[in-house]
Amino acid sequence: MDFKQFYSEINKPILESYEKNIVLIKDISTKLPATNIEEKYKNFLLSCSELIIKFYDHEKQLNDDFFKKNSFEELQKVFNSFSEDILPENYGTSYSNPTYSEEVFGEEIGKTFYVVNQIYRSYSTDAFEHQIFNMHKFNNLFLELFNYFTENSDIKPAVIRDIVKKYKQQLNEEASKLRIQGMFDKELTYFKEVILNSDSNDLRYMFKYNGYITEKEVKTANFFKNYPSDKLDILTKQIAKAYEQGFINGNKNMSNKSTIMFRCQVGHEELLKRLIKYLKENYNLDSLITAPASTIPNKQLAHDHKFANALHLDQEYANKAIDLTKKTWKETEKYSKEYSGILAVMKFGEKPFSPENKDSAWSLSTEQQKIYQDQMMKGSQIQQQYMPRTENSFCIIAFPSPEIGEDFEKIFEDILEVNMLESGKYEVIQKNIIDVLDKADHVHIKGQNGNITDIIIKNQKLADPSKQTNYNNCGADVNIPVGEVFTSPQLEGTNGTLHIKETFLGGLKYKELTLTFEEGFISDYSCANYDDEAKNKKFIEENLIFPHKTLPIGEFAIGTNTLAYVVAQKYNILDVLPVLIIEKMGPHFAIGDTCYSHTEDMAVYNPIDKKEITARDNSMTLNRKEDYSKAYTNVHTDITLPYEDIEFITAIAEDGEKFDIIRNGRFTVAGTEELNIPLDEFGI
Repeated sequence: MDFKQFYSEINKPILESYEKNIVLIKDISTKLPATNIEEKYKNFLLSCSELIIKFYDHEKQLNDDFFKKNSFEELQKVFNSFSEDILPENYGTSYSNPTYSEEVFGEEIGKTFYVVNQIYRSYSTDAFEHQIFNMHKFNNLFLELFNYFTENSDIKPAVIRDIVKKYKQQLNEEASKLRIQGMFDKELTYFKEVILNSDSNDLRYMFKYNGYITEKEVKTANFFKNYPSDKLDILTKQIAKAYEQGFINGNKNMSNKSTIMFRCQVGHEELLKRLIKYLKENYNLDSLITAPASTIPNKQLAHDHKFANALHLDQEYANKAIDLTKKTWKETEKYSKEYSGILAVMKFGEKPFSPENKDSAWSLSTEQQKIYQDQMMKGSQIQQQYMPRTENSFCIIAFPSPEIGEDFEKIFEDILEVNMLESGKYEVIQKNIIDVLDKADHVHIKGQNGNITDIIIKNQKLADPSKQTNYNNCGADVNIPVGEVFTSPQLEGTNGTLHIKETFLGGLKYKELTLTFEEGFISDYSCANYDDEAKNKKFIEENLIFPHKTLPIGEFAIGTNTLAYVVAQKYNILDVLPVLIIEKMGPHFAIGDTCYSHTEDMAVYNPIDKKEITARDNSMTLNRKEDYSKAYTNVHTDITLPYEDIEFITAIAEDGEKFDIIRNGRFTVAGTEELNIPLDEFGI
């Protein structure tokens, strides 16, 4: 089933009025220049009408013939033109830019209009997926705005905002149901069919994803096209086995599931084809494919619109949204019951992004932050009810993109070697580390070489050390590559400072990030991204802690994949590696929820000694037994400390006896000597 068929029933009742409104809007666009509307508003309305008409025409022409009759270059010109005004070189005069919108219209109307403009720019997705019902709703918004400007000479910003807010707050029950169904219904096969039918000799298929396609995607596809087929087959089996292992290690049943959701990238089709077929043939899993990701034209745009919901978010709207969420999840329950989890095949290599924080952009008020946090928490509870983590899993793997540099092919081969490392070998080595850590009351981590980290991680008490352990012996299952031991620290008794000279979290760069913990929670924080300390705190609040005021330390881990660390140093690519590789390259600390979030009551065991991992809860997650809303943050952000910045990681027993795990950047536990070989050979 394609999108046109999928949305046909919800579109049918509004098609006639949709066409009539388009006629009106076309008429308005021709008459606008002669109206008495003030020039700046006239220009804005004209720009919006042009977008509406452009995407109306685009939706009409989208069919198989459109992709067949146009060349790659012609298709690229069409699809990339949709992002032309927000490219970095043009963004300074885009209405979607809050700074420019404020310059033209003033602070109040500017904040409304930069959101409105983005509504019509987003028609690129609505048109592509034939979501005419959504376009019709906001076409009505345009007509109401036009009428307001033609009927009033005294323009009131509050009235304009109220008009826009009214449309942003409209909730469509059928559309909400289709949104959930569209995620989990295996009959919606559009993107899956594009991948399976893709021809590496004819890259026009890339535009059937509706992405911004550049030379990066072309180079990636050509690389996979020429990559040895036998290696791709081996990799396919490795990824599928890792996904299955996540169920085994998590003590979950995979046999009663029939769908798996992909998060994937344009250009990876030769691997994706194999994965789709292998998972169906060997695990009877039908693949659910969302639009594969491509180049982001301008990351600043997303940052500027991060809190645009502040325009319309209030308690009444949040309550209605939650009620609708409950109803739609219940009505689509049959789809979510079949769902096994997510398989993410990601890319990395993009240059780090340091966003500009703009006062002209929306931000949530204190009251809205509370509303948003409550809405997110209740939404998470509803999702857990119908899609419990106790019944699904995930697996993530990442490969370099050509934008990583001229050594792309060499880096790809070295990363592939890292991704293919044998779990069993590392699990034996890691058991030696866990045996030492389980002797400890707490672990002391101290930085060096200018790193001021000095933190105590409190271990949880083991009732029976002969059968129980605090630390998970993690192989290559849910997160590829292999290599870490981790625990959920006891919050009480976990105190100190974590400092990272430079790190990249959620795609954003942090300089001199310092977090202070008291009894397991962040009590203070700073960074050096800006000269202004207040801006630094706001940056952390909005991008690392939001929507909370503080976060607990949900995980302490020691990464053992020294080969990955050497590869990063060899090619100087540490700043562009994804978290799932970085977290295996040294000790890391996750702020937010534990790794056992929502699955604390399921017993899990380590692979070699079969000891039960009992450190699954902390004092915060135990709140779930009385008040679920106080148990989880829905945040989990890993922050890694580089090996060379570690003076020591020392396990300290109750009687004060000390056992070094790492000293001066080297593993010291008997049986871990092999981990130091890559570091020694490379001279780190």
